Amino acid sequence: MAAGRGTRLGADRPKALVPIGHGAGAEPLVTHALRGVLSCPDLSDVVVVAPAGSMPELTEAVRRAVPDGSPVPVSVVPGGAERTDSVAEGLRAMPDDVGIVLVHDAARAFTPAAVFERVVAAVRHGHAAVVPAVSVTDTIKVADARDHVVATPDRSTLRAVQTPQGFLRETLDRAHREGHGHATDDAGLVEAMGGAVFLVVGDPRSLKVTGPEDLARVAAWTEPPDVARRPVLLVLGGLPGSGKTTLARAWARHRAAAHVRVDTVEQALVRAGTDQVGPQGYAAAYAVAADQLALGLDVVADSVNPLPETRAAWREAATPSGAVVLEVELTCTAGEHRERVETREADIAGHRLPGWESVVGNDYQPWPESHLTLDTTSRPVEALVAQVEEALRARRAGRCGS
Repeated sequence: MAAGRGTRLGADRPKALVPIGHGAGAEPLVTHALRGVLSCPDLSDVVVVAPAGSMPELTEAVRRAVPDGSPVPVSVVPGGAERTDSVAEGLRAMPDDVGIVLVHDAARAFTPAAVFERVVAAVRHGHAAVVPAVSVTDTIKVADARDHVVATPDRSTLRAVQTPQGFLRETLDRAHREGHGHATDDAGLVEAMGGAVFLVVGDPRSLKVTGPEDLARVAAWTEPPDVARRPVLLVLGGLPGSGKTTLARAWARHRAAAHVRVDTVEQALVRAGTDQVGPQGYAAAYAVAADQLALGLDVVADSVNPLPETRAAWREAATPSGAVVLEVELTCTAGEHRERVETREADIAGHRLPGWESVVGNDYQPWPESHLTLDTTSRPVEALVAQVEEALRARRAGRCGS
């Protein structure tokens, strides 16, 4: 129908089946994506393109998203070897009377309905190819094969494109007939044949899930409101050089959380004239953390945390706010640990880092009650953040103690 639109939902990678959510309520990524698509008005048909080897699983995931009595027909068809081939299969399965086609990616499972509506409105107003996009905030470098920078584009002219991408049916059909090679998106096929592509405003929630950190981020969006409102106190512990500050900073950036670092507090006390910094630094850090939690902010506590008394005190700091506490112990193999200790440099003015003998002689007591132990040896910090998030989801779901 001339006023209708069809949507092909890209699910041609196994990650479309990755569960997102909590406990028994966890659902595949494609289920979340399709549920969002079906919330859009004026939808006439949906074709989900699935990997040929995952048809039964994808069909079941799709069934979970489609409400009984849905007025919008939803079909599942096998895709091709490449992304372009899969889109072509979806187009062939689309009814002939569909005039506007949206190509969406299951990896962008939480795209708001408003983005779909902006894309469709732009197509209806005369743009044959429309793409949602967001501004690029990072400086981008162009590198050659030897990793030498050859150019720095003006980032004010750059956009990061998202989906759904919208097209007049005849434009997309022609782009696939005349296209050469395998494009990373369908707008690229339109550009290759000399067509114009119009940009509309995208949305940060149209995040493309490509790795563990992305999965952790979108999983947090599915938390029940009563759980999501509770702040988090992430308590890190481990010997100096085990990777606490690296993980603390990465998780704080990921969560926009407060980073309470005992080393920083202790050094500030020293600069203020305190002669002996022992329990005073920890006591100040507990109070700062409690204040941030009371505001509803997530907090990561970064300290050696060597004794049962200090561990109990962190938990007490979380009690008034009702914060969820996750205790994580960091370890590292002896060889890499020693190299870190002996080669790292202080990043706090006036701070004297302990040597290897001091580190191994630390009065650090076993921590069997910690919720998670992470070996940071040769592990990317993004993977560690993802493990923390997964443990946090388990703890909130009641699978990891009280």
